[in-house]
Amino acid sequence: VSTSTAQLYQLSLLGQDLMKAEESPAFEPVLSHFHTGAILGLDVCIRKPLVVTCGVDKSARVWNYFEKTCVMCRWFNEEAYSIAFHPSGFHLIIGQSDKLRLMNLLMEDMKTYKDIAIKQCRECRFSNGGQYFAAVNTNATNAIQVYKTYTCEPIETLRGHTNKVRSVAWTADDSMLVSTGADGAVYEYYVQAETANPGRDGRRVHDFVQKTSSFSCVIVHSDQSSNFNTMYVVGNDQLLRKVYKGESSGTVKAGTTLGQIVLANSGKGLFAAVAEPDAPGRIRCYKFPLNGGDNSCEWTDFSAHAAPATRLRISADDFYLFSAAEDGTLFVFDVKRKDRNVSKRDKESALPLADEILVTRTFLDDKQGQLNEFERQVDELSNQQEFQLRHRDSFHKEEMVAMDEKYTAEIDEERQKYEVLREEKNDAEMEAEENIKSLLEHHAKQDQDLEQSFQEKMMEEVNKYQKLAAERDEIHRRWGEQHQRIIAEHQKKVNEMQAQFAAAQKADMEAIDRVLNEKALAESVHAETMRQLELDTDREIEELKEDKETRLKAERDDKVRLRGQAGIHKRNGEELNKQMQQKDDELMRYKEEERKKEEKIAQLNKERDHNAKEIRQRDSTIGDKEGKIYELKKQNQELEKFKFVLDYKIRELKAQIDPKNDKIAEMKKEIQAMDSDLEDYHRKNTQLQVNIQQLTNKHKTLQDDIVSQRKKMTDCQTVIKRFKTDLHECVQFIQEPRLLKESVTALYKKYVPNGVKKQELDTDIQREYNRQRDYLEKSVDNLKRKLLKDSDVHRQDNTRVLQENVQLIIEINNLRREIDYLKRERQQQRLHVSKLKSNNTSKSSSGKPDDISTLNREIETNKTTIDDLRRRVEEQTALRSTAAPAVEVQ
Repeated sequence: VSTSTAQLYQLSLLGQDLMKAEESPAFEPVLSHFHTGAILGLDVCIRKPLVVTCGVDKSARVWNYFEKTCVMCRWFNEEAYSIAFHPSGFHLIIGQSDKLRLMNLLMEDMKTYKDIAIKQCRECRFSNGGQYFAAVNTNATNAIQVYKTYTCEPIETLRGHTNKVRSVAWTADDSMLVSTGADGAVYEYYVQAETANPGRDGRRVHDFVQKTSSFSCVIVHSDQSSNFNTMYVVGNDQLLRKVYKGESSGTVKAGTTLGQIVLANSGKGLFAAVAEPDAPGRIRCYKFPLNGGDNSCEWTDFSAHAAPATRLRISADDFYLFSAAEDGTLFVFDVKRKDRNVSKRDKESALPLADEILVTRTFLDDKQGQLNEFERQVDELSNQQEFQLRHRDSFHKEEMVAMDEKYTAEIDEERQKYEVLREEKNDAEMEAEENIKSLLEHHAKQDQDLEQSFQEKMMEEVNKYQKLAAERDEIHRRWGEQHQRIIAEHQKKVNEMQAQFAAAQKADMEAIDRVLNEKALAESVHAETMRQLELDTDREIEELKEDKETRLKAERDDKVRLRGQAGIHKRNGEELNKQMQQKDDELMRYKEEERKKEEKIAQLNKERDHNAKEIRQRDSTIGDKEGKIYELKKQNQELEKFKFVLDYKIRELKAQIDPKNDKIAEMKKEIQAMDSDLEDYHRKNTQLQVNIQQLTNKHKTLQDDIVSQRKKMTDCQTVIKRFKTDLHECVQFIQEPRLLKESVTALYKKYVPNGVKKQELDTDIQREYNRQRDYLEKSVDNLKRKLLKDSDVHRQDNTRVLQENVQLIIEINNLRREIDYLKRERQQQRLHVSKLKSNNTSKSSSGKPDDISTLNREIETNKTTIDDLRRRVEEQTALRSTAAPAVEVQ
């Protein structure tokens, strides 16, 4: 069954599954659940055969590419834009719309252990060693922030991009980071992990900018000989560009838009994914290094996705290539190289894949608690079973006593029945003797009757034999006469048919010769006619050359006449051909008649042979009957001998009856002994059946208990998962106390409706509680001391802020004095300007425009200076107002 979300399920249609009343039929996925939308993030683990994906369906999935299964799936409330896998396989980074999540990959779940305030992070990568990770912060002027993996401390902030950063990559030694984005820039940064100024801006080593292009992916190849890095970028310019030391050192025309590229770890192959809009996402393979020149290079395309590819990754051993696309599919390619020869030494020195898992202390404690609980339940069940067994043993002993009494009564009853049967046996023996006497008399009478009937039958058979002998002689005579007559008729008919056939054959040969002669004559006539026609035509042509009109008319007439004659001759030829065909058909008919006559002759010969065979069979039948008559005579003699022998045996059997009676008595005693043994066997068998039934009931009871315990475990796990979900929703209100309190109260009412049951604590539990309480009290004391230290530090900070405020107040007073001085100076300048204007009106013809313009410039400069001073005063006032509450708190 397929669904609207591109999932494939299966349902059992067996009768026993559909008729289950306690539960409805369940749909199960055929393989596993798949993404229901575009896959936006993809990464592969180095130490484990795992690959992780995320997409617009708000899920993150971990896949085992050896077993082709989905190992784990985690759903979120927000979309996941990017994801990265730690080389150890224990940690994940997921970039979501509201934060950047750092998660531990546990045995059965993904657990968040740190949230970083980076919204809509669309690119994040772990370093090759796993000690650092880089994340793109789109809200912070498209900067790339580098953190330590295990402490989450910021190391550097890499700036420079003016548009969205779409791809980052680490060098092999994790000392440098390269990036590219939609602004067409490729930057190479030097990352210093150990620095005294965390979060400082990183140093840019090289840069390359192509403003007319928008790059989507970058990879870096480190040259061990020159210690320089070569970068390869792709974008919307349909080129595969090589960048070395900040300059473009070569391009390869792709002929289409490449969205993602990845370089094999061995450095012998480069893979690219086509990302044309509304076109299938093909995977392209280049031979590395790219040696096809600046404009072209050979490649091989592999059809894969139905939509543009979004991510491309390769495994650490270069055996598997992974690609994801907007159609929600994840493709795993088996990478095979003809020149790949792995030696035995390399195989032994290669690092094997890790099989360790990460679990929490709480998980182990829960499992240990469940194990202890199961052991306790097993002990209880054992005690209960022992009690039941003792109870059943006492019950069965009582039943055994009752059964012994019952079987003793039944044995007495069976003995009485045996005596009755013995009397009946004696009566039956007497009756048998009488029957034997009557049978002997009857047998003698039957012997006489049989002998008399045998003599009568013998006379009848002799008469039949004589009659059959006479009939046989008569049949022999008639058959001989008939045979001679049939042979004579057959010979006569054969002679007549041969004469007729010879005459018909002679007539056919004469007809064939006549037809051949007529054909030769017709052909000679036709040839002569054609020759004459040709001569006449030539003569007429010579005669009609003198007059053109007469010649044309004569030619037309001759043409019509010649056509008619040619048609006549053609019809004559066709008639001759038809006649020849008819003669051939007649000849074939004559041959067919000859074949039929030969078949009839063969059939007559077969009938003659059949008649001879039938005569031989009748002779053999007569001989068999004579042999049977002789056998019957011999059987009669044998029967008389058997009669004598039977009489002798009857006398011997009568003499043997007395020893047989003694043996019967001995056998009766043996039967009684065997009956007693049989009763013992029955009793033991009954005891064994009872034991088997007890063990069966015990096994069934244990199975029912195990099923109930499993059901309880399933219910508890369901409640725990539901509680985790509700608790996760409750944690979302951590910044709002009122909503948090209401949520916690609702959570308590939902999961503790009847209150907490008070139980008596064990001594071990009480001891553990006291130990934890002591630990918490010590922790509180440490926190108090730390609070005092923090208070001292805060007091020092407040003192420093007060001193800074005093300095600011002094600066504000100085600025006010300067403002007053400038105001007075401005008034004087205005008075001076007014005087100059009055003088200019009186002496307009002799005024100096240069002085006026100079004064105007000075006035504008003074205005600008005054505005700056006012702005500074306002800033100082604002700083003072912010510092005042701090002083009040102190």
